[in-house]
Amino acid sequence: MPFKSYMKGRIFQHFIIIGLLCVPHIAIPNRLKFCVGPDRCSCMEGYKGKDCNKDVNECGLPIRPCSHRCMNTMGSYRCFCNHGYMLDTDGKSCVKKLNCTSLRCQFGCQIERDGEIGCLCPPGLYLALDNRTCKDINECDSLSHTCIESQSCRNTFGSFICVCKDGYVLGTLKDSVTCRDKDECLTGNHRCSHQASCVNTEGSYTCKCEKGYTGDGFRCWKRSNRLPWAAMYFQYKRSKQIRPV
Repeated sequence: MPFKSYMKGRIFQHFIIIGLLCVPHIAIPNRLKFCVGPDRCSCMEGYKGKDCNKDVNECGLPIRPCSHRCMNTMGSYRCFCNHGYMLDTDGKSCVKKLNCTSLRCQFGCQIERDGEIGCLCPPGLYLALDNRTCKDINECDSLSHTCIESQSCRNTFGSFICVCKDGYVLGTLKDSVTCRDKDECLTGNHRCSHQASCVNTEGSYTCKCEKGYTGDGFRCWKRSNRLPWAAMYFQYKRSKQIRPV
């Protein structure tokens, strides 16, 4: 019971005897309140009163904590949602249930900004006019790909791939995997004449007839005063291709 304790000529009030010890009244164990200063208590959330033993009806407050239905409990409350809605992760808000079955979405659905449910397409696809199926975005036509000059863009469903152009091979260049020039002259993968030399170029090659031979490099013949039949036929075909302006 409370009493006055005298110590060094000073009086301390609000003390209580527990066993043989004289302790402050504030130190009495109570799980519904906690100490906020000398001889001052505060109630735990959800409780009120002098002894913190009265429940706070959160559902009856001017600003209700639940977006739909609220049920008060001792020291707390619980939120419930109306039919067709489900409780959000905050335990208070209610959102529409995701039911893609009725929409017959090809991939999935999501909640739009207006709260309605709509079909959703993964990256690389867009929603078709029927608002259910998804169509492919051709990144190669829209120039949204990342292929470099030595690569060609090849569209795939929902994405794209980069392949090496003719005259290039996949290899390592400056510690990175990329498409580098293919030396057709070194590999022998060319169509130069046996009487011509192969000259490698970036992404391709050229053929040059050897000394004493003439032609386009793919076909070479010996120079002479009288052209052979093959050379005359070749010049005839070239003359037909060159028209006077």
